Amino acid sequence: MIGIITIGKSFARCIAYCLEDKKQKQDVVIRNRAEVLFTNLCGGSKQELVEQFGDIRGLNRRLKKPLMHITLNGAPEDIIDRGTLIQIVQDLAREMGFERHQYLAVSHSDTPHQHVHVVVNRVGLDGKTLKDSHNYRKIATFCRKMELEHGLRQVLSPRRFLPKEQRLTPRLDLRKEALQRDIAQSLSGCKT
Repeated sequence: MIGIITIGKSFARCIAYCLEDKKQKQDVVIRNRAEVLFTNLCGGSKQELVEQFGDIRGLNRRLKKPLMHITLNGAPEDIIDRGTLIQIVQDLAREMGFERHQYLAVSHSDTPHQHVHVVVNRVGLDGKTLKDSHNYRKIATFCRKMELEHGLRQVLSPRRFLPKEQRLTPRLDLRKEALQRDIAQSLSGCKT
């Protein structure tokens, strides 16, 4: 499982991306790709969600980027049922500290691999901001934990998030090794 976190400004654009059909220029490419898995402290239509997120965002006007958008990507061979996806999102909320904030979890079916988008309001109901320090380390640790807990394909964490003793061990990257073999084989047949 690979987790990606972005911090941004526009709830309207992010929620629209998560809930609407996938568009390419003016043609609709994929319909009904989104399924709302879970909402916390919010609900309703796309416009109602944007308004609710905006209302709570108003409690802390000093914050320039109130949006946290998390994408959890599974491997193509991992098939996770709806109940497990909801449990993973709820565990994510606890681990990252936003279980008492507004958030929306949406599953997409427009790629060969399963993935979930989680839209989080960094402003809590008390007006305090969700801390975003060490987010990349937290999401990498969370993904490794979920892989083990749910029997998913294990992915290596980025080297900088590994403990010091594990940073020095050589990492096997099958794609890189295959590419090196292909290049060596191609070069062996070249004359110039």
